Amino acid sequence: MDQQLYLKYLKEYTLEALDKAEDNVSRAADFLDKKPKPKFFMKDSQEKKAALSRAKKVFTSSRERSLHIVLKSLGFDNLAKEKL
Repeated sequence: MDQQLYLKYLKEYTLEALDKAEDNVSRAADFLDKKPKPKFFMKDSQEKKAALSRAKKVFTSSRERSLHIVLKSLGFDNLAKEKL
């Protein structure tokens, strides 16, 4: 698996979910839960699937936590500072 692509897709899924949920962690978790898994024959499907799975796991398990903590858990320290 290409780690660079994985991180790229993780950030894309995270930003998309936060945009749709207006920076609400619980609504972002709901959005990600409804997002379908990438198809097997899609380009970079392994990286996309792993990134979506990680984003779902972190957002779902952190519904009651602040956005700052969730973003730091995903490794997006700079993004967490921006959202403060």
